[in-house]
Amino acid sequence: MACRWGTETSVGRCYKLWMNYSECITSAEVPTQCVTMREDYFECLHGNRQTTHVNEMQMERKRRIAAGLPVPTTVEEDLASGKLPARLGL
Repeated sequence: MACRWGTETSVGRCYKLWMNYSECITSAEVPTQCVTMREDYFECLHGNRQTTHVNEMQMERKRRIAAGLPVPTTVEEDLASGKLPARLGL
């Protein structure tokens, strides 16, 4: 079942993905037909792909800084320099 069920709404944030996956499993001739739905459901629950992507971006930023290549500014840097309004602060 989806996490955070009923804490903010009557349906958890991953419920729709769970239902799609559950329907696929019950109607599929071969369970491997539902692998992508299972992966999407687990991504919704745990965020592993998103975490991996963020880590890769941070490593690339550090590599570019070490190599002396230009890098875009972060939101925190833009807030500190005044490029963004303070009310958008994190």
